[in-house]
Amino acid sequence: MKNTPIYLVSSAMDSTLTKLTTILQSLDLNIKNIQLEDVNPQPEGIVLFDARTFDVDQHGIPKVASAISRKHQLALLNVEKETVNEYICVQMGIKAAFYIGIETDQLLKGLRCLMNGEWWFSRKVLSQTLATLFENMPESMPQPTSTPPMAEQLTKREKTIIKLVCQGAKNQEVADSLNISPHTVKTHLYSIFRKTDCRNRVELLNWAKQHTLAYQLMV
Repeated sequence: MKNTPIYLVSSAMDSTLTKLTTILQSLDLNIKNIQLEDVNPQPEGIVLFDARTFDVDQHGIPKVASAISRKHQLALLNVEKETVNEYICVQMGIKAAFYIGIETDQLLKGLRCLMNGEWWFSRKVLSQTLATLFENMPESMPQPTSTPPMAEQLTKREKTIIKLVCQGAKNQEVADSLNISPHTVKTHLYSIFRKTDCRNRVELLNWAKQHTLAYQLMV
């Protein structure tokens, strides 16, 4: 997990960002400062994007965000409260929005979530965004003729976890709901992703939609 590359992108490095870099380096995390044009050529990693120093759209999201989030886990940094639409962030694949003044321990907790492949948004934001995605998916989209053989091997516990994930639950929330450890949740998710041929939660949501599994689980 510590080997996950972290790229800090800002056109105006200040004392706060310098301090953050020092803290992450002291924790033996692989972080480096790079320019915007050098982001996508880098190996897949986590991008901490200083939202103060780049042009944003009407939702308060940097205009270059979508190009970055296609390859990397993108987290907006130094975001002003009430200026960014978190629902649109999730739809664009942005994994986190760290607001100005966030405590260091909370920022580190958020980074750990990203390293675990999770999102750093509230469950309310995630669940409502996922519900909207479900509603807006065209009914005419191609449907698989049959469920993949591996998916038929999903256990009852794995189906329950898919239900919680589709509701926007994070690993810790799944663990609390099922009275298991976060490590066990990660193990189940690895098995679920393997059986459904998905790489992340968004792909799992789409998979559940296509196979109507989410609707069966919600009843």
